[in-house]
Amino acid sequence: MELRLYEEGYQLKENEYLLKIRLNTGYRGQHQSVSTGFITKFNQDGSMPISFKEWDANRWSPEKPEVPIYIHEENYRSGWKLHSWRFGKSQNWASVIHPNGFTLEIYLQQFLEIIENNTIINGEIMGNFKWENRKLIKEK
Repeated sequence: MELRLYEEGYQLKENEYLLKIRLNTGYRGQHQSVSTGFITKFNQDGSMPISFKEWDANRWSPEKPEVPIYIHEENYRSGWKLHSWRFGKSQNWASVIHPNGFTLEIYLQQFLEIIENNTIINGEIMGNFKWENRKLIKEK
């Protein structure tokens, strides 16, 4: 995966997102831990979302090293896999492994719809998908 560093003032193209990656090591429960990604667009006013700006390398550490911001091009691709799920106060989430090797979250309800309408083999969703606005969109 080739990543370009974000430079202040860069205007994202339609299929580009801002990306931060939190590198994880070790094991989490029964699953091998993988890096966690956070992708987003700019706010309508052109500002960077606060939640993205404040997202850091280690949420549990008092030290807050800066996480580089990259430009990520999101296209349809195969290789999406279920990683885990979690239940929040207002929303439930499925964590999926992006074909580039980091996790992203999508709405759990939307993931359940994917299960109903697509083939899953050993946790991998068959077909070409892309992440968009907390959902996986299937190529038509």
